[in-house]
Amino acid sequence: MSPKIRQLELTGTRALQIIREAAKDSARVFMTEHARSRMALRKITTTQVLRCLRQGRLSEGPARDLAKGGWKCTVEHYTAGESVGVAVAIESIQATGVTIITVYHITD
Repeated sequence: MSPKIRQLELTGTRALQIIREAAKDSARVFMTEHARSRMALRKITTTQVLRCLRQGRLSEGPARDLAKGGWKCTVEHYTAGESVGVAVAIESIQATGVTIITVYHITD
């Protein structure tokens, strides 16, 4: 009988820690092509995205990404006169970088 492998869960606190640490160095923040096209379409700047990651609050997740592995979560922040949401993928609990899945404006 093989032993069960226990996977650690990513807490919200740890997710924010990973996101904020990665956002200190923009080279550790990777953008999908979808995120880039949504930023252009919605006129959201890289500065707004990074500020959201550095100072925002977790509004959703982290939740397991069963299709690709790792976790997904959403960070929101009011920056440059706009409320911005950023969907983020985190590969592992030990991750040093994050991937931006998409960005959007938050409307009330």
